[in-house]
Amino acid sequence: MCFLHAPFQDAITRGEALTRIAALSAIPVMPSLSPTPRAHEINENHEFTAILGSTAFIGPDLEPLPNATILVRGNTIEHLGPAHSISIPDGAYNIDARGKYTIAGLIDSHVHFFQSGGLYTRPDAIDLRSVRPYTDELQWIRNNLHDTFARYVRAGITSVVDVGGPFWNYDVRTLARQTVVAPRVMAAGPLISSVDRSILDPYNDPPIVKIDTAEAARALIDRELAAHTDFVKFWWIVSPSHPAAAFQPVAKAAIDYAHQHGARVIIHATELETARLAVDSGTDILAHSVFDTDVDDGFIELLRSRNVIYCPTLIVVGNYGYTFHGTPNLTNVDLRIANPDVIGTLFNMQDVEEVLDPAGLAYIRALRAPEPPHAAMRNLKRVHDAGIRIAAGTDAGNIGTQHASSLYDEMLQMVASGLSPKDVLRTATVGGAQMMGRLHDLGTIENGKLADLVVLDENPIDDIRAMASMNRIIKDGHVFDATAILNESAEQVVQRQINAYNYHDAGVFAETYAVDAVVTGAGTPTLKTQSEINRFYSELFTKNPRLHAETLKRNSSGDTIIDRERVSGFSDGRDSFEATVTYRVRNGAITNVAISVLS
Repeated sequence: MCFLHAPFQDAITRGEALTRIAALSAIPVMPSLSPTPRAHEINENHEFTAILGSTAFIGPDLEPLPNATILVRGNTIEHLGPAHSISIPDGAYNIDARGKYTIAGLIDSHVHFFQSGGLYTRPDAIDLRSVRPYTDELQWIRNNLHDTFARYVRAGITSVVDVGGPFWNYDVRTLARQTVVAPRVMAAGPLISSVDRSILDPYNDPPIVKIDTAEAARALIDRELAAHTDFVKFWWIVSPSHPAAAFQPVAKAAIDYAHQHGARVIIHATELETARLAVDSGTDILAHSVFDTDVDDGFIELLRSRNVIYCPTLIVVGNYGYTFHGTPNLTNVDLRIANPDVIGTLFNMQDVEEVLDPAGLAYIRALRAPEPPHAAMRNLKRVHDAGIRIAAGTDAGNIGTQHASSLYDEMLQMVASGLSPKDVLRTATVGGAQMMGRLHDLGTIENGKLADLVVLDENPIDDIRAMASMNRIIKDGHVFDATAILNESAEQVVQRQINAYNYHDAGVFAETYAVDAVVTGAGTPTLKTQSEINRFYSELFTKNPRLHAETLKRNSSGDTIIDRERVSGFSDGRDSFEATVTYRVRNGAITNVAISVLS
């Protein structure tokens, strides 16, 4: 969880939100979670699965093994070696991976399932509860957990660590164990905090608990231990009224108590002084990089002597700023893999500013323009070069940082920090397994380990951007075609298209259309193919860099979606206009669009 100092769209379209606020009522108690039937698996009922002909990156050093055979029996890697050395049993499910590359399943070591990644998910950061009640936000998150799980698998992420949230975090962990299309989940419970965040507790199940005494900390830890917690998490927040040293006596006593009871400790400490105190107090894991200044030799030696794991989370801080400035920080992987309803909320800043109170509006407008986290990036490089253990993590769920797809964004930033693609890949496999305490069965491709694997079309050691080329994902021996994992509704397909429009990514925009799609109306030439759509909108976005489509109202009937949209931001000074846009969707792609401009 960071913060350092819709389906959404049809629920919060601007025209409805501002007129229905008074009518919104509290939602019922959140239902219990239950698994869904097995779906999407393509090697079901096969005892053996063989991955044939790829270059496999094996062992902790990711040594390349060309023309490899990886033979999986059930959920375990039984044999691994050159193709000529392994016999394939009759009846095995064979994956032709010639010319491809196989890596261990990825691990995101820092996520929060109680947050969606959308604009409305942290009312302590920006209070938009008058537009979307926070209870509705939490209900949506729980109702869509299976979708979130599937997106992690689609991104090649076969394990995650939820580093803190409400006690229902443990229900999420249980649900993931019962669900085939889901990552393996480890979880912490409520954060032991130096500050109050009761605004995040509408159900008397707080994700963050302000703790003032060692006795109160021990009582909360006892409750978490009773739930078989995987970690105990501390939120060591610093401000002029909450100096770092003031929390240390409570933290030290609580950390000692957690260790006495066999629990590992994770601490959020983002300043050098706070991180030093956290390590000196006994933390096992730092949940973030040091953001405020460059680390020194003494701190590096302290990390080494205490064998601390360092989880950088480079992108999360800036993602708040980018979103609040109305320029969300996204990649084409976010646009393709993240939940499109969540992504759509990130473009809503200009539409919701009017509901902010004066203090909130002043805060948003006073924010500095976001920039790369230079100190954190330098610190990551120094920590890496010093041989400190690093586990890649994103803080997914925070505003602007998406579940699943954000690990790709984080990897790009880690490479930009000076790590090689191979180094980065190790942090997201070996490092993640070390953080989970499961290097014995996860994190590398080796005989006897669990079959968590990803087959890529391109070589990630040459270029980390190859991580976008997922072909097959194997989780616990179950094989999934990357392109078939997500089963999105017609509304979500349309929303993905609108997101790409607002991000001015003509490639992803065109991908939402069938190859023979037809677009008519709005005074534009009729477009009759996906390639024509790509070319036309690429030129349109280049000429109009501030172009923006706002969904005012949406009606759906099966595969037909009818939107009322407002388009603005033309460079030639044209006024905004409203239009009725009728979309027809078939087999996950838009086949027809008819645009009718309203007078």
